[in-house]
Amino acid sequence: MTERPQGDDVEQVERGRMAAEELSWALRAVVRASGDVDRELAARLGLRPLDYAAMNHVMSGGEPLGPVEVSARLGISTGSGTELVDRLEHAGHLRRERHPTDRRRVRLQPTEETVGRVLAALGPLLADLDAAAEGFTADEQQVIGRYLRAAEASLRRYGRRSGDD
Repeated sequence: MTERPQGDDVEQVERGRMAAEELSWALRAVVRASGDVDRELAARLGLRPLDYAAMNHVMSGGEPLGPVEVSARLGISTGSGTELVDRLEHAGHLRRERHPTDRRRVRLQPTEETVGRVLAALGPLLADLDAAAEGFTADEQQVIGRYLRAAEASLRRYGRRSGDD
Protein backbone atom coordinates (compact mmCIF):
# COMPACT_ATOMS: atom_id res chain seq x y z
CA MET A 1 0.00 0.00 0.00
CA THR A 2 1.33 3.46 -0.92
CA GLU A 3 1.55 5.91 1.95
CA ARG A 4 -0.56 9.05 1.51
CA PRO A 5 1.53 12.24 1.29
CA GLN A 6 1.16 14.71 4.18
CA GLY A 7 1.55 18.49 4.44
CA ASP A 8 4.28 19.83 2.19
CA ASP A 9 4.49 16.42 0.50
CA VAL A 10 0.98 16.95 -0.88
CA GLU A 11 2.04 20.26 -2.38
CA GLN A 12 5.07 18.62 -3.98
CA VAL A 13 2.85 15.93 -5.54
CA GLU A 14 0.49 18.62 -6.86
CA ARG A 15 3.40 20.70 -8.19
CA GLY A 16 4.62 17.62 -10.03
CA ARG A 17 1.26 17.29 -11.79
CA MET A 18 0.59 20.88 -12.86
CA ALA A 19 2.20 24.25 -13.25
CA ALA A 20 1.07 27.38 -11.43
CA GLU A 21 2.64 30.62 -10.26
CA GLU A 22 4.33 30.69 -6.85
CA LEU A 23 1.62 32.99 -5.47
CA SER A 24 -1.01 30.43 -6.44
CA TRP A 25 0.89 27.67 -4.62
CA ALA A 26 1.29 29.92 -1.57
CA LEU A 27 -2.44 30.64 -1.56
CA ARG A 28 -3.19 26.92 -1.98
CA ALA A 29 -1.11 26.31 1.16
CA VAL A 30 -3.07 29.04 2.99
CA VAL A 31 -6.34 27.38 1.96
CA ARG A 32 -5.06 24.07 3.33
CA ALA A 33 -3.98 25.75 6.57
CA SER A 34 -7.43 27.33 6.90
CA GLY A 35 -8.80 23.79 7.15
CA ASP A 36 -6.60 23.36 10.23
CA VAL A 37 -8.05 26.59 11.65
CA ASP A 38 -11.58 25.29 11.02
CA ARG A 39 -10.81 22.03 12.84
CA GLU A 40 -9.34 23.94 15.78
CA LEU A 41 -12.30 26.33 15.98
CA ALA A 42 -14.73 23.41 15.85
CA ALA A 43 -12.89 21.77 18.73
CA ARG A 44 -12.82 24.98 20.78
CA LEU A 45 -16.56 25.45 20.23
CA GLY A 46 -17.25 21.80 21.02
CA LEU A 47 -18.84 21.21 17.62
CA ARG A 48 -18.84 18.17 15.39
CA PRO A 49 -17.33 18.84 11.96
CA LEU A 50 -20.73 18.92 10.22
CA ASP A 51 -22.19 21.20 12.90
CA TYR A 52 -19.21 23.52 12.51
CA ALA A 53 -19.65 23.52 8.72
CA ALA A 54 -23.31 24.48 9.21
CA MET A 55 -22.37 27.32 11.54
CA ASN A 56 -19.74 28.47 9.06
CA HIS A 57 -22.43 28.74 6.37
CA VAL A 58 -24.77 30.58 8.73
CA MET A 59 -22.03 33.01 9.77
CA SER A 60 -20.58 33.61 6.31
CA GLY A 61 -22.64 36.70 5.63
CA GLY A 62 -24.84 37.52 2.73
CA GLU A 63 -28.49 36.60 2.88
CA PRO A 64 -29.47 34.75 6.04
CA LEU A 65 -30.00 31.06 5.37
CA GLY A 66 -32.82 28.83 6.45
CA PRO A 67 -32.60 25.16 7.44
CA VAL A 68 -33.35 24.03 3.88
CA GLU A 69 -30.50 26.10 2.41
CA VAL A 70 -28.07 24.88 5.07
CA SER A 71 -29.08 21.28 4.33
CA ALA A 72 -28.50 21.82 0.62
CA ARG A 73 -25.08 23.39 1.19
CA LEU A 74 -24.06 20.48 3.39
CA GLY A 75 -25.46 17.88 1.00
CA ILE A 76 -27.75 16.33 3.62
CA SER A 77 -31.48 15.66 3.69
CA THR A 78 -33.82 18.32 5.03
CA GLY A 79 -34.73 15.96 7.87
CA SER A 80 -31.08 15.65 8.87
CA GLY A 81 -30.70 19.39 8.47
CA THR A 82 -33.61 20.01 10.81
CA GLU A 83 -32.03 17.73 13.42
CA LEU A 84 -28.71 19.53 13.02
CA VAL A 85 -30.36 22.97 13.40
CA ASP A 86 -32.30 21.71 16.43
CA ARG A 87 -29.04 20.52 17.99
CA LEU A 88 -27.27 23.85 17.32
CA GLU A 89 -30.22 25.84 18.62
CA HIS A 90 -30.46 23.71 21.77
CA ALA A 91 -26.71 24.19 22.36
CA GLY A 92 -27.16 27.96 22.10
CA HIS A 93 -25.17 28.44 18.90
CA LEU A 94 -27.97 29.78 16.74
CA ARG A 95 -31.56 30.88 16.84
CA ARG A 96 -34.42 30.65 14.39
CA GLU A 97 -36.31 33.79 13.47
CA ARG A 98 -39.16 34.44 11.08
CA HIS A 99 -38.31 35.90 7.69
CA PRO A 100 -39.42 39.55 7.68
CA THR A 101 -41.31 39.37 4.37
CA ASP A 102 -42.23 35.68 4.07
CA ARG A 103 -43.70 34.47 7.35
CA ARG A 104 -43.58 30.85 6.13
CA ARG A 105 -39.78 30.94 6.06
CA VAL A 106 -37.30 30.75 8.91
CA ARG A 107 -33.88 32.38 8.98
CA LEU A 108 -30.97 31.17 11.08
CA GLN A 109 -28.87 33.64 13.06
CA PRO A 110 -25.77 32.91 15.16
CA THR A 111 -26.16 33.90 18.79
CA GLU A 112 -24.12 36.80 20.13
CA GLU A 113 -22.43 34.40 22.54
CA THR A 114 -21.23 32.14 19.72
CA VAL A 115 -20.05 35.09 17.62
CA GLY A 116 -18.15 36.33 20.67
CA ARG A 117 -16.57 32.92 21.28
CA VAL A 118 -15.48 32.65 17.63
CA LEU A 119 -13.97 36.14 17.64
CA ALA A 120 -12.22 35.49 20.96
CA ALA A 121 -10.78 32.25 19.59
CA LEU A 122 -9.63 34.03 16.41
CA GLY A 123 -8.06 36.95 18.31
CA PRO A 124 -4.57 35.42 18.73
CA LEU A 125 -4.53 34.31 15.08
CA LEU A 126 -5.51 37.76 13.83
CA ALA A 127 -2.87 39.36 16.07
CA ASP A 128 -0.26 36.98 14.64
CA LEU A 129 -1.34 37.82 11.08
CA ASP A 130 -1.21 41.55 11.89
CA ALA A 131 2.33 41.07 13.22
CA ALA A 132 3.31 39.29 9.99
CA ALA A 133 1.87 42.20 7.96
CA GLU A 134 4.04 44.67 9.89
CA GLY A 135 7.02 43.28 7.98
CA PHE A 136 5.68 44.89 4.79
CA THR A 137 5.51 48.55 3.81
CA ALA A 138 2.12 50.25 3.50
CA ASP A 139 2.41 50.06 -0.31
CA GLU A 140 3.26 46.35 -0.17
CA GLN A 141 0.31 45.75 2.15
CA GLN A 142 -2.01 47.44 -0.34
CA VAL A 143 -0.75 45.21 -3.16
CA ILE A 144 -1.05 42.09 -0.99
CA GLY A 145 -4.56 43.16 0.02
CA ARG A 146 -5.62 43.62 -3.61
CA TYR A 147 -4.24 40.19 -4.49
CA LEU A 148 -5.98 38.52 -1.55
CA ARG A 149 -9.34 40.16 -2.39
CA ALA A 150 -8.99 39.10 -6.03
CA ALA A 151 -8.08 35.59 -4.86
CA GLU A 152 -11.11 35.57 -2.57
CA ALA A 153 -13.34 36.45 -5.53
CA SER A 154 -11.79 33.62 -7.58
CA LEU A 155 -12.23 31.12 -4.74
CA ARG A 156 -15.88 32.15 -4.26
CA ARG A 157 -16.60 31.85 -8.00
CA TYR A 158 -14.99 28.41 -8.03
CA GLY A 159 -16.99 27.39 -4.95
CA ARG A 160 -20.26 28.33 -6.66
CA ARG A 161 -19.61 26.09 -9.65
CA SER A 162 -21.51 22.83 -9.86
CA GLY A 163 -19.05 20.65 -11.69
CA ASP A 164 -19.11 22.85 -14.80
CA ASP A 165 -15.34 22.85 -15.31
